[in-house]
Amino acid sequence: MRPLILVVEDETLVRMTLVDVLEDAGFKVIEAVHADEALRVLKAVSGIDAVVTDVEMPQGSINGFELAQRVRTDRQEIGVLIASGRAAPKAGDLPEGALFIGKPVHPETLVRLIKNLLGPPLG
Repeated sequence: MRPLILVVEDETLVRMTLVDVLEDAGFKVIEAVHADEALRVLKAVSGIDAVVTDVEMPQGSINGFELAQRVRTDRQEIGVLIASGRAAPKAGDLPEGALFIGKPVHPETLVRLIKNLLGPPLG
């Protein structure tokens, strides 16, 4: 079964690129435009293995750091990767176990980090 990744990114072209890279690497992908939509998806869809989120998403009520904290609090089994081209994490921004990467994200780096979050393959 292919791992399911939730991509949270407000910029359409960036989101499409992330989705393409992850699908090409064998993942199933669900998209959300901002953190509020992502939280709705997380409530409605079981089996999400990891979340890849941007930090700055003007449309939502919270940013990617806050989304990551919520995911970590509510669903500890989900891996979290935070990406940003502008906002670097300060002390306390990253929840335990979450990873941060600067943008632009190289496709091979993205796939490697997601695989690290998911841990060793089962079976």
